[in-house]
Amino acid sequence: MALATTAFADAVPGFELERFAPNPGARETLGLSTGDGLAAGSLRVSLLGHYERDPLVFTVAGVRSGAAISSRVTAHVLAAWAFTDWAELSLSLPIVAWQQGDDLSAIGLSRPATTALGAPWLTGRFTLLRQSAGKPLDLAVSLGLGVPLGSAAALTRDPGVGLAFAPSVGAGRALGPVRLGANLGATVRGSEVLTPTASRITDEVGPYFSYGVALSTTTLPVHLEATLRGEVPFTRTSASAELLVGVRVPFLALFEVSALGGPGFGHTPGTPAWRALLGLAWTPSFANQPPPAPVCVEGKPYVLKDCPALDLDGDGVANGADRCPSQKGVASQAGCPDVDGDGDGVMDLADACPAVKGLAQFKGCPPPDSDGDGLDDLDDHCPKEPGPLERQGCPVKDQDHDGLEDDVDACPTEKGVAELKGCPDRDTDGDGVVDRLDNCPKEAGPADNQGCPKANKQLVVITADKIVIKDKVFFATGKSQILARSFGLLKQVASVLASHPELTHLRIEGHTDDRGAHEANVTLSQSRADAVKAFLEKAGVATTRLEAKGFGPDRPADTNSTEKGRENNRRVEFLVVQE
Repeated sequence: MALATTAFADAVPGFELERFAPNPGARETLGLSTGDGLAAGSLRVSLLGHYERDPLVFTVAGVRSGAAISSRVTAHVLAAWAFTDWAELSLSLPIVAWQQGDDLSAIGLSRPATTALGAPWLTGRFTLLRQSAGKPLDLAVSLGLGVPLGSAAALTRDPGVGLAFAPSVGAGRALGPVRLGANLGATVRGSEVLTPTASRITDEVGPYFSYGVALSTTTLPVHLEATLRGEVPFTRTSASAELLVGVRVPFLALFEVSALGGPGFGHTPGTPAWRALLGLAWTPSFANQPPPAPVCVEGKPYVLKDCPALDLDGDGVANGADRCPSQKGVASQAGCPDVDGDGDGVMDLADACPAVKGLAQFKGCPPPDSDGDGLDDLDDHCPKEPGPLERQGCPVKDQDHDGLEDDVDACPTEKGVAELKGCPDRDTDGDGVVDRLDNCPKEAGPADNQGCPKANKQLVVITADKIVIKDKVFFATGKSQILARSFGLLKQVASVLASHPELTHLRIEGHTDDRGAHEANVTLSQSRADAVKAFLEKAGVATTRLEAKGFGPDRPADTNSTEKGRENNRRVEFLVVQE
């Protein structure tokens, strides 16, 4: 959108200023083709009025000196026709109706021509996949050809006399009430340096890569859309982008009015500060109508009165003699069905329970409930044993009466404890401390030393939900470095885990007091929990058994209003996670 230059003579070198290419078919969005082409026989003819603000600004040393073009009004004549479901041809003819800019004669720059014909574009689009045909998405490829018929004086024609090419690929998918789409392409055109005397070229226009993503509605009475499109030049100039939002409103079945607009971002010549479009489209369809349905062919649609010899309901009674030609019946009732008083699909003549709704496999009677638990045998997973509804009719079984049902009890015939998944406590070393609470299950020791020999003083206590430590884990102040005085304690924790493989998941929790920034405290507590986890892993505990989580000051164990309370809150805890 800027000309970064130091001096100009006469006019801006001729080039095609316009960077926006409307989508003539507009099946998906007005500003981007995303794979969904028109249906065979469809035609769309439209006229778009297009206003651009500051599409070409003149700067000297990065400071705006004026706009070579400050306002431009263009009329786009568009037409698209799909001659098959997979091939579409479109034409886009831009006409610059009026444009103006600042008086830059003081720096030797003349104004561009006010009106001119733009470069027409002829585009062929080929649909490869259609979501409406059962494919996972819409996919199409396109090739546009730009004819150099514009005016260099009005900035509507690229240098040279060759054609411009614009290959692209578009894809999209409808997701309920919205559609997502994308397009990738390139425009191959002549290049031109707008300020060749500048010390550093930053405004060379020419070929560029284009991209875009779009979001649109699919079920509303009006069509809403939003498109982000951008360009990455292959030449010496900056990239640019635009955000366009729009609405399209159909009326009188064959017409549509539309509005589209939004800001531009970047300084590529041709990218305006903002643009707005207002359009009117005519959308007739010349698709071939399906052939009329065959007359009097069974299995195809037909008019009953015209086909008395056929049998629409297949009950053996011809339409002409059938009093209920669209309902399967019996000959004795002139083609009408037998009565089904209870509505269970079994006619009363064959229904053993004509007043009670049942199933055909039980001759019209309800399914039996053999065990009398309120669930019929068809839905009862244990039809011979009564059980509650929430267990699909199966009884609650706890053979050993330990409070754990057999299907989750690892020892269903031995009374046990929940901590061992229903298996009984054992005391391997015979010291009176059961193995699940014994820090040394293979060495006898007193209960007040957690079942370990007195020479091995224990600082760790196993409970149902925690490994309680009788000392603290000490760290360097404000750091996650574990002090050596805590190594013995952590080695005991590792030893207990080695002796108790049933403790499959231990969560190491780090906590702080509330002094300092909250985020810093959470980060510190997490790093300290990670450090303890790493220590235990190095001591031989499997990584899969450990989890580290820092909570910062969010879970205090004591008050934060006293030094003693804050000291208690700075801690590491080991929680047993039941799986």
